[in-house]
Amino acid sequence: MVTKKHTYSVRLDDSAQIFIEKAAKVTHQSCGSLLKFAGEDHARKVLLEWAVAQYKEDKFSFSQLAEQTGLAVEEVMDSVSMHSHERNLALFLASARTAARLSDNPEFYEQAKAAVVKVLEESTELTQ
Repeated sequence: MVTKKHTYSVRLDDSAQIFIEKAAKVTHQSCGSLLKFAGEDHARKVLLEWAVAQYKEDKFSFSQLAEQTGLAVEEVMDSVSMHSHERNLALFLASARTAARLSDNPEFYEQAKAAVVKVLEESTELTQ
């Protein structure tokens, strides 16, 4: 099977060149390889962020977003789920802070923060 490759030219200032050369050296890869993987990783993140925003605005379905971005449907769904999870935890903490202030019970907010830390630890363990 013949694979088609494309070439892009990138101009770097001196400080960027130094960082890239050092990063390539410590990861035992060429500068081109490092830039290739960094570019792919960044492009994936940009596409996922865009897909999450589009889904939140009810503009497209998961399958439409996967088709438009070239990402797997499951990857788009996971990203939407993760963003929703983080948003829900932030809303929970905001509510807990308000409840703690209104009831003059600062310990309640501290317990809510501890609960969020526990949830985040458990969700991190599940993804590893």
